Amino acid sequence: MRPVKLIMQAFGPYAGREEIDFRKLENRTMFVISGRTGSGKTTIFDGISFAIYGRASGEERTGTDLRSQFAKDSMLTEVHLEFSLKNRHYQIYRAPQQEKKKERGEGVRTITAKAELYEINDQGEKKLIAANVRDVDEKIKEIIQLDANQFRQILMIPQGEFRKLLISDSKEKEKVLQRLFHTQFYKLIEDKLKKQADELGKKVENGQKERAQLLDSIEPSTAEMTELLNQELRNETAILSQLKTDINVLTEKLTGMTETIEQQQNVRDELTRNIHQAKHIIQQIARKEELEVEKKELEAKKPVINQKIEEIEWAEKAEKLDHQEDLCRQLKKHLDDDEKRAEEAQAATADYQVTLKKAAQQWEEEQAREAERKTAAEELNKLLALKESIYSLDEKKAELNRLEVQVKTYEKKRESLAAQSMTMETRIGKLEEALASLDHWQKALYDEEKKKYQVEAQMKLIEKIAKITERITHLEEQEQQNQQLNEEKEQKLQAARFRVEQLEGDWQKQQAGILAQSLVDGEPCVVCGSANHPHPAKAHGDAPEKEEIEAAKQIVAQVEKELHEAAGELARTQIHLQKEKEVLEELMQETVEAALKVDWEHIADQKAQLAANQAAIERSIHQANEQLLQKKEWSEERNQLNGQWKELRAELMTCQQEELKAREVYAAKQSQVEDLLKTIPLPLQQRNAYERAVKQAEEKNESLAKRLEQALKRRQAAETALAAAKAGLKEIESTIAQQKERLNTERIRFKQLMEEHQFHDFKHYSASKRTSEELKQLQQDIHSFNEHFRSVSDLLQEFTESLTGIEKPNLSALMAKKAEVDELLANQDKERLALNHLIISCKRIEERVEIINKHLRGLEQDYSLIGHLYDITHGKNVHKLTFERYVLASFLDDILVVANERLVKMTSGRYTMHRKTDRAKGNAQSGLELLIFDQYTGQERHVKTLSGGESFKAALALALGLAEIVQQYAGGVSLETMFIDEGFGTLDPESLDQAIEALMEIQDSGRLVGVISHVPELKERIDARLEVMTTQSGSYTQFQLSLSSPQMV
Repeated sequence: MRPVKLIMQAFGPYAGREEIDFRKLENRTMFVISGRTGSGKTTIFDGISFAIYGRASGEERTGTDLRSQFAKDSMLTEVHLEFSLKNRHYQIYRAPQQEKKKERGEGVRTITAKAELYEINDQGEKKLIAANVRDVDEKIKEIIQLDANQFRQILMIPQGEFRKLLISDSKEKEKVLQRLFHTQFYKLIEDKLKKQADELGKKVENGQKERAQLLDSIEPSTAEMTELLNQELRNETAILSQLKTDINVLTEKLTGMTETIEQQQNVRDELTRNIHQAKHIIQQIARKEELEVEKKELEAKKPVINQKIEEIEWAEKAEKLDHQEDLCRQLKKHLDDDEKRAEEAQAATADYQVTLKKAAQQWEEEQAREAERKTAAEELNKLLALKESIYSLDEKKAELNRLEVQVKTYEKKRESLAAQSMTMETRIGKLEEALASLDHWQKALYDEEKKKYQVEAQMKLIEKIAKITERITHLEEQEQQNQQLNEEKEQKLQAARFRVEQLEGDWQKQQAGILAQSLVDGEPCVVCGSANHPHPAKAHGDAPEKEEIEAAKQIVAQVEKELHEAAGELARTQIHLQKEKEVLEELMQETVEAALKVDWEHIADQKAQLAANQAAIERSIHQANEQLLQKKEWSEERNQLNGQWKELRAELMTCQQEELKAREVYAAKQSQVEDLLKTIPLPLQQRNAYERAVKQAEEKNESLAKRLEQALKRRQAAETALAAAKAGLKEIESTIAQQKERLNTERIRFKQLMEEHQFHDFKHYSASKRTSEELKQLQQDIHSFNEHFRSVSDLLQEFTESLTGIEKPNLSALMAKKAEVDELLANQDKERLALNHLIISCKRIEERVEIINKHLRGLEQDYSLIGHLYDITHGKNVHKLTFERYVLASFLDDILVVANERLVKMTSGRYTMHRKTDRAKGNAQSGLELLIFDQYTGQERHVKTLSGGESFKAALALALGLAEIVQQYAGGVSLETMFIDEGFGTLDPESLDQAIEALMEIQDSGRLVGVISHVPELKERIDARLEVMTTQSGSYTQFQLSLSSPQMV
């Protein structure tokens, strides 16, 4: 990064607008900034740093503290910086948050911080690439690839900063180097190892607890096992060995008990078969009785079925008469239709007679108009005689009209051309005025695009806030749900654990009762050895099974797992919620920078308002673009109109000459027409009037002849129609007589058929008729009844034959015998089950303990390794160095290598810096402190013992070394500038020369080096100075270059 121009306004001691143009240095790459104390030398560095990062060059100065006390209330504090980077040019603008006196009334108003970043092309045109503080910060980080801390350490060395770094302890150096080299990753590795070690330790502890619980749950069946379990220090190997022996003994006992139970089961199976056979016989007897009742009910329904059979027979007879009935109905319909036609024919005949009378009367009237037809023919002949004169006059008039049109056309064209010329002149004048009125739209477009970027940034920000607020609300609800779930799981776990304790207590009591049943007076107890048994335990019938206890334990394990998962989910939700709230806080800080005040209650309305503002700005931009496009179009139109106007003036002159010639020809033709008009009657002088008169005469002659002809035709047509109507009526009357005769014949035939089929009358016949669906249903009912009756009869006969000679068995006696056998088996099976549960429990404990032992061996090996690695990275090593500090020490060693190359030159080989590697006393942190090796004494001492000048040399060498190393590790960073604000006044002449030579080496690489100094020798050695002058109204600057006169900036 190389500065090109810096403009500060109301900034620090600079009251007005102060411009520093670094291009005046020309090819010089080093200059001195000099001036009185407090004049504003360091403020120049502050201005550059604030423009780029929004922060001053020193930690103790903030952006809001940089407003000039000399400035007028109406002037805002702001900084403009133009700089170049990798052959590209940029301009950045920043203004801090500040208070401005209100223009009206009392008090002040707060103006939020602003920032804008532009890229400048080779033509000097600016393009806005970021329009608010947040976007500018991100874009600057992307362009320069350094954060503010790295920038201050590499490009801008403020007063005292490297003196602090030089003499600081390990803890302070760690903070600085952390920010520069971003080594937080190594701290994360250390935290990850700690987490893994803690998790492994917890797993080992949990495994040991589970193993102890399993050994406590063993139910001793021998005195040897009881003795081993009661020992204060248990021998797990001996316990497992004794457990295997006990399992073998119990298994043999279980085998004998199983054989006895199988014998009793055979007896029970035989009784079960006999009971099943007795139940079957009883069911058959009951079914036979049911069938006898059902058969009697069916026999009672036979009269109804016989009636349905008779109904089917009559319906079949009626079906044979359907055809004759349909025939009679069709004949009656035809007769009715023909009688209706006869009535219509009689009416038509009467109508035709009236029509004939009217047609004859009209014919007589037309014959009486013969004289009228003769007069019309004579009038037509007179008109046809004038045809030639009329047509000649019409042609001459047409020619005269054409000439008149031609004259008017020329006249109209002349007037049009003159009007066009005047319109063009007016339009050209208006275009000139309009073009002048659109000059301001270019600036308006720039202002609106600037607003657009600001509103877009606010829109993005409000959308982010809305989304993250929604996520926070969702996470808070999720947190509450997870908290409730966690409490429910804890309650469920307590209940499950209580259930296990209760079941195990009941089971142990049951085992004691089972053992007491085997006690015999005079024989020793296998548990206590006593031969007397005054109060033996009693077995309870409702004691739990071993599987039930195991199931309860599995529930406990499952609930513990669910509780762990629920607690983990709650923690993850809380972490996520905290992160989202932190992001929201950052976004709220951005709202201040973006001049956005969030209305939490109406955030949707605020988004809509921003969208409306955005749309309004878009409309304004669109309007500006349209106006600029209009300006371009008007300019092109003006140029085009100027050319057209000249062509129009030439065409107007030609038109005037042609108009004069046309008027002369028109006058001659008009004289000829007037002579011809004297020979033709006035009403017929117009051709169309003449043709209308001829047409009317012809139409009158034709109309009279046509009326006579039509009257004759109408009379003839009426006579013909009347004759046809009379003939049709006669034919219809003949057909009606024939239809009546046939209908009577078929009706007689229908009555004969009813008598043949034994129908009493037509009503009996109609009642007997059935549809095909009704017949089908009757037949189906009869068939279903017959099938059902046959089925019941057959089944009843089968049951009667199969039960012949069989008596009803005594089922209750068989059931009582089986109950006795079941009770005996239940007691034996219960004893076997209890023994089997004890064996299974012992085997499960044995298997689980062996699995736990194997798992613990692996965990203990992993814990030993991970725990050792964590101790080393955490600083529990011979050097007392954490992993992160070890990496930082490596970076510091690289810095010292480069720094010592310059320190050796500046101290004539006397001093070199080294990192202190000795362990600190007690628990003090170490590893990053610096020692100075003195070649004169051959000994090391702390850098704090250096004098002021020596400290400056060491600090300057360290600063230059740090800048070079950070640049190497921050690949792609372009370092073209360095500013140094350090005390060269503490150096003697020789040391000053050595320091200047070190700086000269930097500028040889092409860097621009700016040094703040009051040292005269430094001013003499460097031919470019930026003088800072102070006045009572503020400071100003001027460049002094070689021998040239001062240039005000």
